Amino acid sequence: MIKLDRYDPRTDKEALKELFDDFNQNLSYFPVDWDQFENELNRRVLKLQYRNAMIIAREDDKIVGFGTFTAFKDHLGRDHALVHQVMTRKADAFKKGIEFTILEELQKYISRSLNTRKFYYRCPDSDNNWRSLLMKLNQKKSKCIWYEN
Repeated sequence: MIKLDRYDPRTDKEALKELFDDFNQNLSYFPVDWDQFENELNRRVLKLQYRNAMIIAREDDKIVGFGTFTAFKDHLGRDHALVHQVMTRKADAFKKGIEFTILEELQKYISRSLNTRKFYYRCPDSDNNWRSLLMKLNQKKSKCIWYEN
């Protein structure tokens, strides 16, 4: 059974590093190294809004998933939330509901803390599993397309 919890850097860091390594090698769209990720984690732990939004999923006391989001305001002062790709191990990524459970919890948290029901996700057209998951969460493809270099 999947149990959700908040990330605790004192007890969860080593287990999260193992999850990160597998995720970065097998599932990540945007490879990054552990030092960059650890620096960001340490920065987020200091901010209450982000600390409470670092969701981990446990199965039999083993961390099997991690999810978070980034809040930002646009130039018009409107709040937005970019929900990031959920970290899982390749072996745990299918048919367990880890990603769905974490994303559902993040949506509830964002709705309460930012007072918004508008969420943004990045989803490559080639990832049918991720797109299917977003559809289960009632997310639709936006008319706006993000470009990057």
